[in-house]
Amino acid sequence: MEKAQLQAPTSHAVASSRTIPVSPPSADTWQFRSLSYLWFPGMSGTVGARGYDTSASVSPSDILKNLNIGIMGSFEPSYNRWAFPFDYVWAKLQDKKALVNFPGYSAKATVKEGFLTPKVNYLLVDSKMLKINATAGIRFWHLGQSLQLTPPTTPSVSIGTSQNWVDALGGANIVVPLSTRIAAIMLGDAGGGGANVDYQVAGFVNYQIKPKWGIGVGYRYVDVNYRNNKQFVFDTHQSGIALTLLYKYGNQPPIH
Repeated sequence: MEKAQLQAPTSHAVASSRTIPVSPPSADTWQFRSLSYLWFPGMSGTVGARGYDTSASVSPSDILKNLNIGIMGSFEPSYNRWAFPFDYVWAKLQDKKALVNFPGYSAKATVKEGFLTPKVNYLLVDSKMLKINATAGIRFWHLGQSLQLTPPTTPSVSIGTSQNWVDALGGANIVVPLSTRIAAIMLGDAGGGGANVDYQVAGFVNYQIKPKWGIGVGYRYVDVNYRNNKQFVFDTHQSGIALTLLYKYGNQPPIH
């Protein structure tokens, strides 16, 4: 008589304690991230309108005191090795000073500036220890500035104008992962067109607190020299600390 063959039943149930892994975003799908930041720039240089100009110097502490902080941020869609970031900044800066060559006179310069920088990035180097992107794009500038001259006895005189121009840019950005949560980011671009010179350099350190959220701190320097037949002068550099908040859209791999 044949012996009965006993087999253990095959179970297709999944243990309730097992965690379903989160799929990392594929390089062959669109990915999106946004970067909100507060930039506290000091400004120094020369500003002028309609043949009148003056030196201007505003420290970051002056800006904080007068609440002259603008709206800033960036958004970056990417696909495979290509990315299409755009960055925007709006700020208002003021400086009031006595004119040494004209005793009793004072000048108050007010600058309202905004610039939008759309770019195209291509990932040249992609390794665990280093990522390098080549970048090309344009920067749209809008400048509105006024110069108020106050004599010692007569009423003050205000002179103001605004200007728009576009500069072509080229540059690079470098990302160096320091750990699974921390990365150093360096970027720069330079060019011209409407302006004689237009360039920026910046460096940040980002800490990924969650798969989708990161915070960071860095420093940004922007220099531009725009002169329109001495009717509009904006030859300044702005630099200061920036605080960042990074958000990545879609599923993200867990941080170990």
